[in-house]
Amino acid sequence: MKKQIFTQLENLYDKMDAAWNETASLYGFECSGCDENCCETEFYHHTLVEKAYLLKGLNQLPAPTVIAAKKRAKKVCTKRDIGAKKGITIRIMCPLNQEGRCILYKFRPMICRLHGIPHELRKPGLSPIFSPGCKAGGELFDKKGYIEFDRTPFYTQMAEIEKEYQAVIGSSTRNRQTIAQMLIHGKI
Repeated sequence: MKKQIFTQLENLYDKMDAAWNETASLYGFECSGCDENCCETEFYHHTLVEKAYLLKGLNQLPAPTVIAAKKRAKKVCTKRDIGAKKGITIRIMCPLNQEGRCILYKFRPMICRLHGIPHELRKPGLSPIFSPGCKAGGELFDKKGYIEFDRTPFYTQMAEIEKEYQAVIGSSTRNRQTIAQMLIHGKI
């Protein structure tokens, strides 16, 4: 049953990637790294199914690679905890980023896939929330004006997959972890 759910998740990820790539190409935007690298952002991920899928990918890597990623994850968490105690946000590279590339790119969570381009999110009964996208594409985005990229259908489908996954594992636990925290606390 988990395999079927992971297949649903993979299909959703493919849709996300295709929609992101199509919209980014309309802007003429290519993510090629920048001074404000999104891999240094403290993103929280909210689904157990994405955590399980990420850990599935992690378990496919050679043991030395996993050990190194977990060591980096501990450093990331320690530095962010110190920053939080001082009331500052620490930007530090994701522990899955090795030599400028994600070692679990195929397994990366939703926010890693959707970040960067201007988008909207529509919550029932509220006005749409718009985001301008990342600084790297600022001029391109401004020049073209907003090209519709509604994340809502992806979030809705993800919620459905998460609900199904939680029924299968017999849990209604909520997740709110960074990738570094998921690597350290690698159990569902």
